[in-house]
Amino acid sequence: MGISERLGQLLQGNRQSAEDERLLQLYWNRAELKKELVRLQNERYELIEELKKQEAAVLRAGERMEELQQHLGDPDAATHALVYFQLRALWKACAARLARFAEHLQNQQQDRERRRQLIEFDQTRRRQLADFDRRVGEARNEAQKLEGQMKEMEARLASMRGFWNYFRRRRLADELEVVRNQWDTAATRVTDVSDDRAAIEDQQPSEFPGMSIDGKRIVNTAVIAYAQQMVSQLSTGGLALLAKEATAKAVFEMRYGSREDCVRLMALLREAHSIAGRESEDLAGLKEHTDSLRAKASYRSDADTTPLTDSIGTLSPPTSPVSGLESINRAGINVLVDDYWDLYEVLLK
Repeated sequence: MGISERLGQLLQGNRQSAEDERLLQLYWNRAELKKELVRLQNERYELIEELKKQEAAVLRAGERMEELQQHLGDPDAATHALVYFQLRALWKACAARLARFAEHLQNQQQDRERRRQLIEFDQTRRRQLADFDRRVGEARNEAQKLEGQMKEMEARLASMRGFWNYFRRRRLADELEVVRNQWDTAATRVTDVSDDRAAIEDQQPSEFPGMSIDGKRIVNTAVIAYAQQMVSQLSTGGLALLAKEATAKAVFEMRYGSREDCVRLMALLREAHSIAGRESEDLAGLKEHTDSLRAKASYRSDADTTPLTDSIGTLSPPTSPVSGLESINRAGINVLVDDYWDLYEVLLK
């Protein structure tokens, strides 16, 4: 076979190899395109389903709005609706106030525990530094004492002349070598202890690990006491109970007695909203109530931060509810059981 024929076969083989490579690349590109197409189809399907849900939600919202407009258009029902929405607004105002109170207490307790950690760290470091100072002083005294002995022995050794002092010089030289080794050890100890002291002095406090279980219990019991206090403040006319009921039922279900009862409730609600805005004036007596609650609170385990519901007691229901109310909880109010003012959302876990 000639050179030209071999060269032709080689070129043909190279072209075939390049063609195979292109075909393989096209195959992989086709597979990747199919995977991308499937992903886009799934994404499109999910978006269509989400759009359907949103359209259904908008449709339901429109229907509810139409129903609410018709409800408010009824003169008899409109008064009850006004009371209902004012009660819900009162609930939100109290829940927001409780959340702010809980956040304030949490920040205070965290700062208090962080300061305590820093104080304990500083006290521990001071004790350790004092101990190292004592050890450095002892090591330095020992080194100075040995250094004095070395100088004295060196002076004695230099003063011993004559062949008759040969054995005495040799014995003293051996003793000097022993003292010199002891001095080296003592000097090394001074350096080591000084380095350890410097490390303690440069040590930084560890990162704050977070609030302790006891700290969380302190905050939670104070928040529960505050929630109970707000219930007591809003017990006139059963406002706390009615506000809770308004969060669980639709406006179309609620009736608040006669028109006069509704007018009386709205007057009480104006006063209640005023009370809800006086946060700084609501702390009188809270500490005593919190201490009492903390003394009787019990927990399911040592790791729990929320008291058992039975241990916090119940508040008496309103004694003079507005006449004609259809539902009043006469068994008493437990702010944990009934989750008053969205209490569980602000309690520390």
